[in-house]
Amino acid sequence: MNSLITKELKLMMTLGISLIIAIFVIIWARSESPIYRPLIQDMRLVDSVKIADVLDQERIQYRADVKNHMLYVDQAQSELARISLAKIGYVIEYPEITKHSDLNKAYDEFIKQKKLQEETGEIWQKPWFLRTVRLALGAIVIIVLILSVVRPTLMAMLNEDDET
Repeated sequence: MNSLITKELKLMMTLGISLIIAIFVIIWARSESPIYRPLIQDMRLVDSVKIADVLDQERIQYRADVKNHMLYVDQAQSELARISLAKIGYVIEYPEITKHSDLNKAYDEFIKQKKLQEETGEIWQKPWFLRTVRLALGAIVIIVLILSVVRPTLMAMLNEDDET
C-alpha cells in the first residue's frame, strides 16, 4: 500500500510540474510586450512637442531616447503614428523626415510609401510573424515536454504495476 501512494504521488508531482511548465510556456507565447521601433532619428529636426501631442492624442505608445535624440513607437502602432503625423504635415520614411505644408500632398506621399513598403516588405518584418514564431516555439516546448517527461514517467509507472 505504501508503494502505491508513492507511485501516485510521483505521478501527481510529475503531471503537476509538467502542467505548470506548459502554462508558463503558453503565457510566454501569448504575451504581447511592445516592441519599439525608431520613428524619428533626430528629434532636433522636428517640433518634438507637437509630435508628442499627436502621439498622446492618438494613444500611441512611445518612448523618447533623450540622450540619442530618437523617438521610438510601438511597432504595432507605427503605421498609425505615421498616418497621424502625416495629417499634420510630417511624412516619415525612416530615417528621412519630409515636412509638407500641403496636408493632402503629405498624405498622398505617405500612401505611396505605404504601398511600396507592402510590395517590398520582408516576411519577418510583418507584425504577425513574431507572434507566430513564439506560438510555434511554445508548441514545440510543450510537445517535447510531453514526449520526454510525461510519457516516460507514465510508462515507467505502468510497467512497475505490471511487475508487481
